[in-house]
Amino acid sequence: MTAARAALEFRLPGEWWEVPLGSPAEAAESIRELVRRQYGRRDDDAAIRAAHRRRLTDAAGRAISAGATQQHIALRLASRATLATTLIEYRPALPLGDRPEPALVAEHLVAGLLGGTVGPDSDRLWSEFAEDGGVAFEKGDSIVLRRSRLVTSGSGDDEAEALQVDYWLTEPGRPAAVLVGFSTILVDAGPLMLELFDAIVAAAEWRPAERTGDLRAELASG
Repeated sequence: MTAARAALEFRLPGEWWEVPLGSPAEAAESIRELVRRQYGRRDDDAAIRAAHRRRLTDAAGRAISAGATQQHIALRLASRATLATTLIEYRPALPLGDRPEPALVAEHLVAGLLGGTVGPDSDRLWSEFAEDGGVAFEKGDSIVLRRSRLVTSGSGDDEAEALQVDYWLTEPGRPAAVLVGFSTILVDAGPLMLELFDAIVAAAEWRPAERTGDLRAELASG
């Protein structure tokens, strides 16, 4: 039997929309429906509808191409603007050694992020990670690595700046990691958004890994 990769279950504050990632067409249709619900069909809002559709559809397409496993879009976060924040989860298959201890997996992650190697370079890599604004903290049986940056997307009238915050979480009990990326155009509220993202990651719970053989047996018996 092959054990399925674990995933995270998020407790998201406010109101969020989950985008299906089965195909680009499915994601695009979900985003069209989301934008219609949020902004209606008034001619006065046509430009803002189109801008949101382009930004969110492009993000979903990139996520699908990169193998994303979850995407959520914030509809409302307290009094903040709608459709301004996105959460995307990835479960990449990475060469993170063959031992499941969180500290060792995190060390392999830092080496991969900075283009180094585990071993004699480890102390230097951790120093570089911290100097670049990287933060490491514990979450139960996991270690979390956080990095943030400002990114610019689009061009001309569609150009927009966003805060990108990435969290790498070591997966309990195995040499693997999950990437949770947040993107928000609420750049002026950066410190508050970073605090919110930290809280969401801290509150997330690991979903028990299912085994594909067990699932087949359950379907066959049903």
